[in-house]
Amino acid sequence: MLMILDTNILSLMQRRVQPPTDRITARLCLVPPQDQWTTIVTFQEQTKGWLAAIHHARNESQLLAGYRSLLEMLDDFRKLKVFPFDKDALAIFRELKAKHLGVGTRDLRIASIALARGAKVITQNLKDFEKVPGLSAEDWTV
Repeated sequence: MLMILDTNILSLMQRRVQPPTDRITARLCLVPPQDQWTTIVTFQEQTKGWLAAIHHARNESQLLAGYRSLLEMLDDFRKLKVFPFDKDALAIFRELKAKHLGVGTRDLRIASIALARGAKVITQNLKDFEKVPGLSAEDWTV
């Protein structure tokens, strides 16, 4: 089965937060590399965060750290397979949005991509993703 790493899971791994990273990595080892994905929405979220850090840098040290982190993120994404937010995902997104599920827009876009691809979302945010009908989601940090 295809696995989509949600933004929070990918962020934990990038920062090497323990013990969650070891747990996630152990589970990922059981998934064929061709089935490990993330989404363009995750790229958007992370890019937005680092651009904001750069914009709000109060000194040269923070500015350099922001740019270094942005470059590290870009390097990470060069190694990842990234699902697009395409017409199929958009159609599902529209249907889900009309149901007023109480899920944030970007999470709903990630869920729509997963449903369009028949993928499972790996996330710490089960509270929101479990509201999406037909979506399979798991938390690999526990």
